[in-house]
Amino acid sequence: MTGAAKKVLIIDDDKIIHSILRLAFTKAGYQVFPALDAMQGMMMAKQIKPDLIVLDIMMPAGGGFVVYDRLQMMSGSFQVPFLIFSSVNRDEILKRIPEGPQVIVLAKTASMESVIESAGRLLGA
Repeated sequence: MTGAAKKVLIIDDDKIIHSILRLAFTKAGYQVFPALDAMQGMMMAKQIKPDLIVLDIMMPAGGGFVVYDRLQMMSGSFQVPFLIFSSVNRDEILKRIPEGPQVIVLAKTASMESVIESAGRLLGA
């Protein structure tokens, strides 16, 4: 098991994506929490203090860029790595959110193996 009991918050407005990601992360040993829009995602991030946030960019109630920016401003309370999982053009995302040790950007066409492997890298597993 890659991430036994690590908490993953999935912020995405697509219920099918939620189901696919929940299955993949659960099989890999993670505890999964769903949020269906930006507002709910920010509230849940404060409540559950996830070990990783899987974040879509195109969503109602603020969108992924807003979630990322606001949670970065709250960094005094906790630091959390982000796996940006979006159909938005990678170059457009990287203009606003640089990749680094705390951020990996993947297209929604990426395999679930790539998603889980990237999550493991962000969590140091």
